[in-house]
Amino acid sequence: MAETDWRKVVADLKQLCTEPSEDQLAIASALAVPIDPSMPAPVAAALLRAHLRTSLELPRTWHFGEAEYGYLENLASSTGLRIPRAEEIEGRDLLDAWIRVARARRSITHLERLQPEVDDIAITSEALAGKLHNQITSISVTGRLNFRGGGGRGSWPHLVEQIIKPQSNDFFGLLHQAREETAARVLHPELVSNGDLERLSRWKVDRFPTLADREALEDALATATEERPMQVVLEKHPSILAHTVFGNHGTWVLPQVQFANHYMADFLIARRTSAGLHWTLVELESPTKRLTNPGNGRIAPTLRHAVDQIEDWRRWLSVNLDLARRPRSSNGLGLPGITAEARALIIMGRENAADSAADIRDLHSRRARIEIRTYDWLVRAAAWHAPLGWGLFDVETEETNDW
Repeated sequence: MAETDWRKVVADLKQLCTEPSEDQLAIASALAVPIDPSMPAPVAAALLRAHLRTSLELPRTWHFGEAEYGYLENLASSTGLRIPRAEEIEGRDLLDAWIRVARARRSITHLERLQPEVDDIAITSEALAGKLHNQITSISVTGRLNFRGGGGRGSWPHLVEQIIKPQSNDFFGLLHQAREETAARVLHPELVSNGDLERLSRWKVDRFPTLADREALEDALATATEERPMQVVLEKHPSILAHTVFGNHGTWVLPQVQFANHYMADFLIARRTSAGLHWTLVELESPTKRLTNPGNGRIAPTLRHAVDQIEDWRRWLSVNLDLARRPRSSNGLGLPGITAEARALIIMGRENAADSAADIRDLHSRRARIEIRTYDWLVRAAAWHAPLGWGLFDVETEETNDW
């Protein structure tokens, strides 16, 4: 169970720490078990269980060692709790009851210090990760703070260094940081919900390229001297790009996706397989531009610019994952499951024996999962037919094992 009011949690914990319940006192009276009315309720419960262990055939309680009592001793001293000597505690069940009381007292102290409320930002520190920022969603009855992001994420209040309230000047900046840190910790972002897929429905492509699609591509390529005509034809015929990949559970093609006010991706392709939803970043350049410089065969300025564009998008995604994945109805980009490691495809130029860029392509493919292809390749990909419907891009990049 969880609460939203820290005062209610503190009140319940104080009652737990100070006195047995009426039921416990009644049972103790009926059994003639001596229980001090000021004894903490968990300790009273442990004593009653010890008295009834044989009659009710309860599991036996085991003895504890010095290290276990030492832990209780340290915990009790930090909270001002008086505990019995080790030899006065009969078994681990009773020891655990005292530990529960000591932990509750510690939670009370720090909840009163922090006064945490839902939507506050809690700042914690970890040895490896450093300072972490989390948004509070609720408070467990044990006093533990629960954080946004699910998966049981949270922290005990004594580990929280600071609480930032919504009225603080720093709140909205830290809220953005908390959301991004939470998004970055998602282990399997590709496992998206049906609701996420429904929000992508307007961009879903459910057919292979037709003759009309392929002819439109070739007609545009025959006359295009810049990138724009190719952008237009691919927006009108999204099945061309969709067919380069394979999603046996769906394929989506999103044109001109703006990463906030910073960058514009020409296209994003999403494919869903049994392994989840995976994205491809697509950058178009002019079909008349070379991949390499004449003479020295090094990467041409236009291709270098395209590679830099991809890297810029990935850097932006690495610090804005929550914004990118968040639904558009919540002021996000609506790109569920996207990551900064999404593979990329640059399409530019024509095939030309004098403009071979095999080494450049291999280098970027190995180092950064950036694949470089020509528009002639795209024409072939549109007509590609594989036995299992695999896209040419998937086959060439050996990613057919995702399914």
